[in-house]
Amino acid sequence: MAERSTTNSLQSKLHQHGLIIKVALFLLFILLCSFDSYYSIVAIRSCVNAIAVIGLVIISGYTRQIHLGQMAFVGIGAYTSAILLTKLGWNFWLTIPCAMVMAGLIGVLLGIPTLRLRDGPYLALVTQIFGEVIYVLIINLEPITGGTFGINGIPSPTLGPVNLGNPSRLLLVVAAFTMLAFFIANKIVKSKYGRFFISIRESEAAAQSVGVNTMKYKITAFTIASAFAGLAGVFYAQCFGVINATEFRWSFSLELLSMAIIGGIASLEGGVLGAISLTVLLEVLRGAFNAQLRMVAYGVLVILALTFLPDGLISLVGKTWTEIKQMLSDRIQLFRDDRKKKRPHTRQAKSNA
Repeated sequence: MAERSTTNSLQSKLHQHGLIIKVALFLLFILLCSFDSYYSIVAIRSCVNAIAVIGLVIISGYTRQIHLGQMAFVGIGAYTSAILLTKLGWNFWLTIPCAMVMAGLIGVLLGIPTLRLRDGPYLALVTQIFGEVIYVLIINLEPITGGTFGINGIPSPTLGPVNLGNPSRLLLVVAAFTMLAFFIANKIVKSKYGRFFISIRESEAAAQSVGVNTMKYKITAFTIASAFAGLAGVFYAQCFGVINATEFRWSFSLELLSMAIIGGIASLEGGVLGAISLTVLLEVLRGAFNAQLRMVAYGVLVILALTFLPDGLISLVGKTWTEIKQMLSDRIQLFRDDRKKKRPHTRQAKSNA
């Protein structure tokens, strides 16, 4: 019993040290980007995507519900904040809870009927269509949303006499909210809710057999994911001071999902890592290739990452170079073994023909 307690204590300390190192690396990234306006904007976009992906990890990573409408909820948060700022003259800080509540409420309304569907393509299809519905609504509610012109001149946040519209200052604010979102999500997944989410992911039928109200916890996860997307939307609107409906179509939700998968969809740290890595990668490729070649290069890199790192980039963290080479070597050997297994069947089929 004493040995088990000592082991748990050691694991807890190692986890805390690892978390401190990850936070330090994140802050170093923010600090390096804060000295230049362009890099500050890239870092702001990285943080905005990270907040949205944190929510996506909770619903898709912890409960295994395929969600293709996360960007629509980012749009709901962005438009809620922008409308309150431009039409009603609200204080910026008050628009944050309003955007999160609005996105969360719509998440509940969508989640109640949607999550009764079977897992897999059904939920994915509904959330994809929802993204297009939001796009059409934004376009047609022109007196409120600005229609195809969007909303321009969104006021910058202020803190007393200090204007936070400068990219470097805004970056510090967004980084602070990103860390806050991460720690709140981390508390959630380590609570009883997280345990119920994981039980649904592993086997929904088994979870139901021991009395878990799976419908309730799936809706809870979906609502939390929507609220995080609403928070991301508030700062998305601040990044350039202008928003447009085309930025929130379902195709951009695929980018968020790819960030979660590449980083490690079963891990909050992986989600943040994937969001930052792929956002920065897209900007690097933007400078190296034209629009078409950029997406081709991006697609190839994503495929390679999925092929050789099925558990995401987070699986590389904490490993030595020797361990990484061994892991990649094992992965290549696995492909070779699969090919060898398939060859006899192919030869047999040819001989029968």
